[in-house]
Amino acid sequence: MIGRPSYSPNAEGAGSTLRLFFVRALVLCISVSLSACAIPSEPKESASPRPGDPYESLDRLAEELKASVRIARDAEASTVPFGRGEGALHVLRLLRRAIDEELVWADTDHPYFQAQDERYAKLALGNPDNLYLVTRIEEGAVYRISGRRGTTADFTLQIYQGYPGIHRPMQARGALGLSQLEMDDEGRFEVIVGGPQRPGNWLELAPGSRRILVRYTYGDWTTEAAGELRIERIGSRGRAGRPVEDEVVAARIDSTAGYLADALTGYLEIVDQVYAGLEMNTLRRLRRMSGAAGGLENQYSASGRYRIRDDEVLVVTTRPSDARYQGFQIGTEWFEALDFVNQVTSLNTTQARLSSDGLYRFVISTRDPGVANWLDASGAPQGQMLLRWQGASELSADHEPKVLLVPFDSIASYFPKDEPNFDVADRIDQIAQRQLAIERRYGLVRR
Repeated sequence: MIGRPSYSPNAEGAGSTLRLFFVRALVLCISVSLSACAIPSEPKESASPRPGDPYESLDRLAEELKASVRIARDAEASTVPFGRGEGALHVLRLLRRAIDEELVWADTDHPYFQAQDERYAKLALGNPDNLYLVTRIEEGAVYRISGRRGTTADFTLQIYQGYPGIHRPMQARGALGLSQLEMDDEGRFEVIVGGPQRPGNWLELAPGSRRILVRYTYGDWTTEAAGELRIERIGSRGRAGRPVEDEVVAARIDSTAGYLADALTGYLEIVDQVYAGLEMNTLRRLRRMSGAAGGLENQYSASGRYRIRDDEVLVVTTRPSDARYQGFQIGTEWFEALDFVNQVTSLNTTQARLSSDGLYRFVISTRDPGVANWLDASGAPQGQMLLRWQGASELSADHEPKVLLVPFDSIASYFPKDEPNFDVADRIDQIAQRQLAIERRYGLVRR
């Protein structure tokens, strides 16, 4: 109910109240009159889609992100310790990779090599010993790559088709490694990519080719260094870039959404293919990579899964080989590497300690066991493990890794009696060396 106006016994106050009442009434009447004769506003734009509209493409990307969240939330990997947080980060890393692939590197007229994922090469169980460089290319063009080999344990250039997904499967279509790459006495080289076949360093651009991936694989992180590398599209040097039209931006954003959807389902499919049915705390037998699935022609691998309690350790034993590079890492159930900078979650045979009986013993546990070759699983008590050999001759059954789950307090009995203790100061120094080496690898410090 609207109350009656209150009147003060003061005559001046009563007059002020009446004047205020009439002013308000007049304003209301004017407002009603103006609204009655107001000029009609411009009609709103139709809600129907506009082809080539970048903002509508962003809306579709947002919807794809929501769909990816739903898929990740329901995935089995979300049920393990730290799985939901890692799953959310996995979606965001895939989104970042999609943006890099489809937007940042989209100009194939002016390609350049960029460090993939910068300090953390996590996706697809990225190798912590690799500096990955990537650039986008397109079929029908011709590119020149020139550079210097550097001093890393291994080095490879590889061309890829497709995407890391089940709808457009990623396939490797040619590579040049140290055994094929022709260099001068100073390690300098030039590689032609595309065009008619020619002698020397040449790689074919098969239909669907879209990216070049470079691996500088480190053995000794503290002393080895990557070389120099540059790429140009032949005929484009000195040409100015072209304005990017709205329709092109929209198409690139749509490609970003497609990449995100395909990569998420694709990586989950890879995990199912590689790890489904594999018992916990076991490794598959050694296998030689074909190269077509994205690996290297000269690479062997052994993959497995683990699950350990705080009172357990997993001891993985391997032998030395003639491989240019031999490494071991653990990762999450999202097929991602763990933090390898501030934790010891990977070791190669240059870094690892060889026991007096000629074997490497790696210990996976959630707390420090006091041995040099510890792989820290505190961030993933359940996860994946992978061993790699690159540049190896034929490996035999003698090189098959052995896995043993044992009580934490009995670790010493599985090592030779002369195995030295690795104390807290040793661990601090080990991690500090890793941190400095990664800063050097990515150009943050010079020495």
